[in-house]
Amino acid sequence: MTWRRRAFPILWLALSLVAAACGGSGSDPGEGAGADGDTSGAASFNQPFTDAKHYPVIASSEIVVGKNRFLVGLLDDKDAPVANPDIDMHISFFDLAESAEEPVSETDMRFIWTQKPFQGIYVGQAEFDSAGEWGAEVTLRGGGADERLRSGFEVTEEASTPALGDPAPPIDTPVAADVDGRLKKISTDPKPDPDFYRLSVADAIEAREPFVVVFATPKFCASQTCGPTLQIVKQVARDFPKMNFIHVEPYKLPADAGNLEPVPSVTEWGLPTEPWVFVVDGKGAVAAKFEGAVSVPELDTALSRL
Repeated sequence: MTWRRRAFPILWLALSLVAAACGGSGSDPGEGAGADGDTSGAASFNQPFTDAKHYPVIASSEIVVGKNRFLVGLLDDKDAPVANPDIDMHISFFDLAESAEEPVSETDMRFIWTQKPFQGIYVGQAEFDSAGEWGAEVTLRGGGADERLRSGFEVTEEASTPALGDPAPPIDTPVAADVDGRLKKISTDPKPDPDFYRLSVADAIEAREPFVVVFATPKFCASQTCGPTLQIVKQVARDFPKMNFIHVEPYKLPADAGNLEPVPSVTEWGLPTEPWVFVVDGKGAVAAKFEGAVSVPELDTALSRL
């Protein structure tokens, strides 16, 4: 879903509010191939889920040619989020312009908690060599699940956010000095870490040292994944005391839920949703990026590679 006033990423909203979800580049809930759908050809990836006890929701807002961090949520037959790490997920990917029968690649997805023990999401790596309509055949096993379902999605040529290896946009994000240390003016984090507001993104790039920037709003995130995402980044920061970490509130403050306006950095970085976490290397290039929930091991691994 694109940014606009009073806008939230609907996929995350659905996972947290037990609603039917749609948006981003994912499929609409209830669409895909279920037991009674047309199971032949490309049409099988765009049929209603019927008689399925669990079904997937592709939660990535941007899926592009090249390597992707692929996110999938899981809902039950009442459209309620399923958070069960005992359910294993495997995905086969199909380039529907070529074949709906022979997969191009496949991957095992890993479950991570976003709000333990209430909410989680599956994360995996996927690489696509062409833009257009693709299909995912999702196999669920264990934890009371036994399903094989198909869902379609679109792959675009380029992402709206900076690609891996691209220069990080050097924007002057708000810092503590701008507000005389009154961090509530630039952050909705109830317990802000002053170190996260010491440097702007432009400052960090100019310093020519690796850094992490997290765009998240603990107060206004509809899915309540923003708070945990920021807290996870703060947790990881303790293990990397020499690295710069920056938090950017994606909405202008003060604000209320009925009148949310994105800050300039949202546009400059091309963010289609929030939260996002970016790892930038000492040359100012994007080394890793994470949409939505991010786990401690994922972020630890990305930082250890710098």
